[in-house]
Amino acid sequence: MPHSQLALPQQFGRFLLTGALVFVVVFWGLSQVLISSHDAHLDFAAVRLILKACVHQPFPQWLQDLQTAYLPFFLHQRQLIACYLSSFSLAWLAAFLFDIKILRKENIL
Repeated sequence: MPHSQLALPQQFGRFLLTGALVFVVVFWGLSQVLISSHDAHLDFAAVRLILKACVHQPFPQWLQDLQTAYLPFFLHQRQLIACYLSSFSLAWLAAFLFDIKILRKENIL
């Protein structure tokens, strides 16, 4: 069976897909432990409002509201920020290590 090597965009896509999968799983797990159900309900309501406003408001007004109201709301929630930063770091590390493992297996690295 011929050994085919992936092109750079395909390798990057594999890296992104692996990172996204790890991010979703770790973020979900941490948010189940760290974020209360009331805070999660408020977060979902805020995301719903952001998405509805994106459709119904002109873009400059939506961007202004995002910067003045929604972004500070999310940045003041320490548990949510902790879940995001931990998940992002672990996802990047897992994707990087998985990519190195695959490249070594293919004798590229």
